[in-house]
Amino acid sequence: MRSLIEKYLSPLREGEGAAGGGAAGAAAAASGAAKPWHEGVEAEILGHWQNKGWKIDDPKEIALAATKQAREAERHFGVPTDRLLKLPATDARPEDVAAFWQRLGAPKEATEYDFAGVKHANGNEVDTGFVDKMRGALLGARVPKDQAASIVKAVIDHMDGADAAATTIATAKIAEEKAALAKNWGPKFDHNYLQAREGAKRAGVSEDAVKALEGQVGYASVMELFRRIGASSAESVFHEGSGDSTVNTRSGAIARLAELENDKAFGKRLTSGDAAAAAEWRSLTALATGEAA
Repeated sequence: MRSLIEKYLSPLREGEGAAGGGAAGAAAAASGAAKPWHEGVEAEILGHWQNKGWKIDDPKEIALAATKQAREAERHFGVPTDRLLKLPATDARPEDVAAFWQRLGAPKEATEYDFAGVKHANGNEVDTGFVDKMRGALLGARVPKDQAASIVKAVIDHMDGADAAATTIATAKIAEEKAALAKNWGPKFDHNYLQAREGAKRAGVSEDAVKALEGQVGYASVMELFRRIGASSAESVFHEGSGDSTVNTRSGAIARLAELENDKAFGKRLTSGDAAAAAEWRSLTALATGEAA
């Protein structure tokens, strides 16, 4: 009896098993088909799509919407999106700010600025100290490398122009003072001029230093100062040589010149270029001819 029951129940059990297995497979297949196409997409990007109101269950709509947005951005800015540059925030890190300006052409190091072709108007090289300071200033201002040379050239041209203008003004001023001094000294100009040169020499002032003083004090004032020094030195030599401090008249000068003409030692000093002898001789000659100051 038991064997008979088993004979009829076994097929039923097998059918139930087959039916159960088929249902499980169908469920698994349905579960696999239900997975969204965007599975694995970053949450931030998914949220961006959702915020835009795009249908995330339709990949075609997402692709079309994203493409339209990119093309609209290109039309708006006139360049592809990979050529757009975002301004750094006010609290951005220094390295991010530096990277931003370097994208615009600023160098990382000041030595990257090239001023090889920048020269003065007269062709002279630019002072290296000035160039180094300009490099530092340009780097601090984040100036692009291709713009730096033109800026330095403009500064050099301005300096050259200012120097030329100052030279022109100084030359005109000296010419004006020379004319006034010539009028003031009158026929004694040559004599006074020699005295001024002698005064500068005795004071140990070089010609370059005299020119520098002329630019600061004025040509007429400087020449008159050294003329007085030269004249006083000559008078001192004259009195010391003559031994007579009262010899300051024309006749006294003529007499002294006569003495010196017979003084071989003085003649030797005079012909050898002795400054004191030459100054005394000029002073006596000027006094004897009526041209003394």
